[in-house]
Amino acid sequence: MNDVAVADRRPRLAVLTGAGISAPSGLPVYRGGDGMWDRDPDVAKLTTASRWRGRARQAWDHWNELRHASTLARPNPAHAALVAAEDFFDVHIATQNIDGLHGRAGSASVIELHGSVFRTRCSGKACHARNGAWHDEDIHETLPTCPHCGRLARLDVVLFGERLPAKKMRASIDAARHADVWMAIGTSGTVFPAAGLIDHCRPDTLRALVNAQPWTDNTATFDRQILGDAATVLADILHDLHTATVR
Repeated sequence: MNDVAVADRRPRLAVLTGAGISAPSGLPVYRGGDGMWDRDPDVAKLTTASRWRGRARQAWDHWNELRHASTLARPNPAHAALVAAEDFFDVHIATQNIDGLHGRAGSASVIELHGSVFRTRCSGKACHARNGAWHDEDIHETLPTCPHCGRLARLDVVLFGERLPAKKMRASIDAARHADVWMAIGTSGTVFPAAGLIDHCRPDTLRALVNAQPWTDNTATFDRQILGDAATVLADILHDLHTATVR
């Protein structure tokens, strides 16, 4: 690679986002004292792979609420800041969120690690493997069924007890390995394997956290830790990080 190509290359920014980045858009967080699962532990049971079928109506009521809330939500300044950062970073986002706000904001490279509230799939593993999920924005008053085999349908999200899709994890690990800057935004650092992406960074990668609280239950270390609302501070932080990488 010649000197001109090196000079023209945008620094690579790999980002992991969680519920905290969408909270300013009016969507609830899951953990953290006032999170959905803190307030009502039974909600987690509705999205557990081994339990939800026995409470399918309640599970779909919960998923309908999430879908409705995500439909009403709008991208906030934190989402917009990541889109604007594409002018000076090569940005790759791995999100734990299922709300679709990164894509609606206009981010070019988004991996939805946990799936999407706007996709539905067959509950049968073999049928799902053959036919995949389908786009779905409907609020289901009756339990939806698979158009291919007639089995009960479910939201196309990763439930407790299920593994993240291997292809998505490989792409997210690859982004972390090649990152000049790796950021965690609005995530507690307690959900693995996503929280372990930081461990795949090179030693010289600049690691930054933007979150309401530090990662107290994680051994990951950050070069910069900014505690606050991403919607308020993220744009300035991204410019500062870019300056640090091009010196």
